[in-house]
Amino acid sequence: MAYAAVTSLMRTIHQSMELTGCDLQLFYEKLESLRAILEKSCNITGDHEELTILEVEIIEVAYTTEDMVDLESRSVFLAQNLEERSRAMWEIFFVLEQALECIDSTVKQWMATSDSMKDLKPQTSSLVSLPERAVEQPENIMVGRENEFEMMLDQLARGGRELEVVSIVGMGGIGKTTLATKLYSDPYIMSRFDIRAKATVSQEYCVRNVLQGLLSSISDEPDDQLADQLQKHLKGRRYLVVIDDLWTTEAWDDIKLCFPDCYNGSRILLTTRNVEVAEYASSGKPPHHMRLMNFDESWNLLYKKIFEKEGSYSPKFENIGKQIALKCGGLPLAITVIAGLLSKISKKLDEWQNVAENVSSVVSTDLEAKCMRVLALSYHHLPSHLKPCFLYFAIFAEDEEIYVNKLVELWPVEGFLNEEEGKSIEEVAETCINELVDRSLISIHNLSIDGEIESCGMHDVTRELCLREARNMNFVNDFVNVIRGKSDQNSCAQSIQCSFKSRSRISIYKEEELAWCRNSEAHSIIMLDGGFNCITLELSFKLVRVLDLGSTTCPIFPSGVLSLIHLRYLSLCFNPCLQQYRGSKEAVPSSIIDIPLSISSLCYLQTFKLYVPFTGDCAYPFILPSVILTMPQLRKLCMGWNYLRSHEPTENRLVLKSLQCLNQLNPRYCTGSIFRLFPNLKKLQVFGIPEDFRNRKDLYDFRYLYQLEKLEFGIFYPFAACSLKNTAPSGSTPQDPLRSQTETLHEETLFGPTAPPTDVPTLLLPPPDAFPQNLKSLTFRGQFSLAWKDLSIVGKLPKLEVLKLSHNAFIGEEWEVVEEGFPHLKFLCLENVYIRYWRTSSDHFPYLERLFLRNCYYLDSIPRDFADITTLALIDINYCQQSVGNSAKQIQQDIQDNYGSSIEVHTRNL
Repeated sequence: MAYAAVTSLMRTIHQSMELTGCDLQLFYEKLESLRAILEKSCNITGDHEELTILEVEIIEVAYTTEDMVDLESRSVFLAQNLEERSRAMWEIFFVLEQALECIDSTVKQWMATSDSMKDLKPQTSSLVSLPERAVEQPENIMVGRENEFEMMLDQLARGGRELEVVSIVGMGGIGKTTLATKLYSDPYIMSRFDIRAKATVSQEYCVRNVLQGLLSSISDEPDDQLADQLQKHLKGRRYLVVIDDLWTTEAWDDIKLCFPDCYNGSRILLTTRNVEVAEYASSGKPPHHMRLMNFDESWNLLYKKIFEKEGSYSPKFENIGKQIALKCGGLPLAITVIAGLLSKISKKLDEWQNVAENVSSVVSTDLEAKCMRVLALSYHHLPSHLKPCFLYFAIFAEDEEIYVNKLVELWPVEGFLNEEEGKSIEEVAETCINELVDRSLISIHNLSIDGEIESCGMHDVTRELCLREARNMNFVNDFVNVIRGKSDQNSCAQSIQCSFKSRSRISIYKEEELAWCRNSEAHSIIMLDGGFNCITLELSFKLVRVLDLGSTTCPIFPSGVLSLIHLRYLSLCFNPCLQQYRGSKEAVPSSIIDIPLSISSLCYLQTFKLYVPFTGDCAYPFILPSVILTMPQLRKLCMGWNYLRSHEPTENRLVLKSLQCLNQLNPRYCTGSIFRLFPNLKKLQVFGIPEDFRNRKDLYDFRYLYQLEKLEFGIFYPFAACSLKNTAPSGSTPQDPLRSQTETLHEETLFGPTAPPTDVPTLLLPPPDAFPQNLKSLTFRGQFSLAWKDLSIVGKLPKLEVLKLSHNAFIGEEWEVVEEGFPHLKFLCLENVYIRYWRTSSDHFPYLERLFLRNCYYLDSIPRDFADITTLALIDINYCQQSVGNSAKQIQQDIQDNYGSSIEVHTRNL
């Protein structure tokens, strides 16, 4: 992880320049050149002790330098006079000069060691060619792939006369080669093509070996003559060529010109783990993505390999076998490995039960089948910048659904992402997630309504690989797992030894585990959802950069975080005891609920998240110091239900150029003077109780948010709330009480059919020119009681693509879309809105792609005219009347009949 450590140091230098104004560009550029050397040298795989020692040296120097640069840059930032500032600036230069000299020397040793290894062990091709005469039936039994086989057979045998490339994509061990081999040896295919050839390509491929494999011969002729010979061999014949296990687009470029297009229906079938490679090579048609087996298919495969092959077993063994098949997660290679093990162990129920309880670890340690070696190829082939992204999944629990928003928050502050020109660091993170999906290392669990990846996961066997590599690289700290009793003996001593020195990441599931981290040098401490109660924290890990305590609650603000000066990410949740103030006219002391002014001393903080616990009898607002809007490095700020103390802007107020996302801004502060402070803001959520919206409902002016792409309005309805009446006067001390009154609110039913409210609108929409003109996504969540006709304002937004309306944001039985409608809208979601009639035409939604209707209990149908929206691809309906589902099915049929295309229709709970 030397590459990631150097990248993190570069990010710290960049932050230091922004914070202090020091010119450190020469140091940054020198590190950039050293990182490029490390990237080229990272292709050597395996255990190499010399390289590991050098890598550890680079990592330690980089991390230590980061800490020192942080300290001195903070001194520059907080300096009271020119002398203090100058001393700290010179200290930064000195520290970086020393570090660069050390890293440069170590990288030179790295290069020399790498070169000597290449000389001693040249990269020979691991190609395995399978000439036609040597083709055998696939070793793995084809089970549950009949439909896939027939579909691929149809693609190969039919179609145009032009040469076509057909691709199969999937993770390692999913059965790509088995399917390709079965297709290759099918009697119909054998009769269909005049000539067939097959070669298996690996990561370290050699063009000559590919050509030799395809020619089924060994030749001493130069590569260009082999290519010419292959072309002549294929020319004029209808051929099928199988290229198995293709890894890169460069490998395809090296061989594709050898295949002539004789316009006779020839085909090339290739398999790969990488979607990018498949799409690059394919002839315009989407690649076939191999799916994991379902339970029935998994059990059938295991049954054929064990029970059918080995003879009779008692029903008890079959029951355990079904448990094992389920835990293999639908991966054929894992089932094959387990079957091989079960066939060798004795027929004792306790031994089979032990295998059932430890499927993933059994598969990962099986040496004969080398399952992990197959999967590890995908990891070792990753570019250097993607390896830490993959290893990061080790912090999450087995089978945990991982939300992409969480990764996009955490990865940028971890420091290992490369900056790319023209992209925000959050966009870089999203790109990395997509790349891991394309490389079949993680899988998509859910998509958002606009088609983006919402959550993802990792196959259990891939997760074992991830854990192993993360522990080997000390990317995650295993000592908590040691204490939990989940690590093997070999790693136990090593983990305990490095537990208090490790600069890695620690994930925590129990409150007491936080105490075990005391005095550690952890880089990140992430408390995952474990149902924590209120705790009082002792925060003694002084070098931590990521502290996520959002899954637990604190009775007061944990003042210890103010000493964690290296923090880039801080997530907290409060639940102060306010019972004594319910129904009382007594003021709530600000010391109970306010955030201290000194929070601004955390000058490196990029993400700050405050959570209001939405449970309990009473909710309360955070009282935030206005200086929170002057923290220069902030990129994301989530404030909970809040009020700002002395919030009016002053002349010395900083413009937060880095701020990208501002969640839960109280509507009282939605003014032009506030929005001028955030010129690069991309996401904004306006959030408060109804009284907050009514207080400033006619003062919204978003025109200064030129970069804003996503805007959401949300109402908070607590059963009882401490509703702020007056803010403390400017200049008041933190001890001064804030005038608050506790009032009981009528409970609003938000998740079932109720009579729509009839009171006046809580929110008045500003005119179209007061909205940000780059807005792409707009959400109204809560009972704003707006009229449907007001949506004509929204329809005028020139770039709006996503519209979400939920929880009675708009009222009235009928929505009649008027004027030009929504000319650019692609995604529309209606949830808990109580319209009965929807009057519109296809002209109002000419580019709509996805329509979601959820809990629209009274809606009678979807307008029939939607069958003329040629871009429509999905209608998703949940908890609506049966007539709505029927109208969707009719639209689906009309589109099929009239346009010959198909759309997806999903219906549930009708």
